[in-house]
Amino acid sequence: MLALTKGGYTKDQVISRLHYKKGGRKVSYRYDLLNKYDVKIGELKAQLGGSITLNSLAQIKRTGNFAFAENELSDVDWLNDRIRPIYILEMPDGGKLEWALGTFLLSSPSRKYQNYVARDVEAYDANVVLTEDKFDNRYWIQAGTGYIAAITDILNSAGIWKINIMPHAGILTVDKEFEIGTSKLTAINQLLSEINYTSLWIDETGYAIAKPYILPTDREAEYEYGTDEISIMRPDVTNEIDLFNIPNVWVVTASNPEKDPLVSRYTNDSSTSKTSTVSRNRRIVDFREIDDIYDQATLDAYVQRIAYESSQVYDRFVFNTAAMPHHTYSDILQIEHSELGVSDKYVETSWTLNLSLGGLQSHECRRVITI
Repeated sequence: MLALTKGGYTKDQVISRLHYKKGGRKVSYRYDLLNKYDVKIGELKAQLGGSITLNSLAQIKRTGNFAFAENELSDVDWLNDRIRPIYILEMPDGGKLEWALGTFLLSSPSRKYQNYVARDVEAYDANVVLTEDKFDNRYWIQAGTGYIAAITDILNSAGIWKINIMPHAGILTVDKEFEIGTSKLTAINQLLSEINYTSLWIDETGYAIAKPYILPTDREAEYEYGTDEISIMRPDVTNEIDLFNIPNVWVVTASNPEKDPLVSRYTNDSSTSKTSTVSRNRRIVDFREIDDIYDQATLDAYVQRIAYESSQVYDRFVFNTAAMPHHTYSDILQIEHSELGVSDKYVETSWTLNLSLGGLQSHECRRVITI
């Protein structure tokens, strides 16, 4: 989650403004036009609406839809330029705070006429480059290469240089090859999974990010939404619980022919879990086979990760708020909803921010559970 302490204002002061604690709030948006090096070259005005979505479960995680009057776009280079929307919050004393909402590559826009000519622009974060760029020869990585070095080389080969991936000491113990036609994002995410990192995502300013995966149960809540006196949660809330066919036993094998096979098993036998072998009095087994993993400890952590993610899907919470600028990838939220009796920690799997003035933001979350 992005910082709220900024511009000389405290976190509490910013939250007070965002939550209308002392009356209304004033929000506006600016649309910076960037060249292919992410250098600002202008601003687009007269924006006619649109939205931004971040889906942490998708390959291209951040997407946008923007509508501009056509005369605003005459100088845009559709093949190279980017758009970076900026959320602007005016504070009570007149000061203004800004948050970037993403850096987007543009697709060719469609035209429409409604008393004026407008263009709808579909836009995507830099992961779109990695899905479209595929190996045109068998891609070989030599044993002894560091995982992060191998990932960085692939990113650089696709023209991506803004990289912020946490270091990892692991090296490939055997040669690795990717087939012709494999997308570079597929290869990168496979390498990341072998060291139990998050999949690759692009942050608000265009940096490629990945870091060690941490179970949500081991993470602290980063923000709270509730039905208290400063609530900005709208009344249209959905809480879905579906316990059908949730696995409680997981078995994963890693079977690279050049290495000894590895096997890891995890069983949810917790008496407090609704889906455990104890509670259901039966085993529902999820078996997976993967090509490679760094070592046995990483495989054990990976199995615990998929066990958690498989179990988590049964409790889903969807709600709407006023537009909030600080949400990012896979945030941890504390949800307090008195009418539904909800008081739990959730992982935000996706959000959509409506860019119209007064527009809302939808949030889709999964409850953090213990297995």
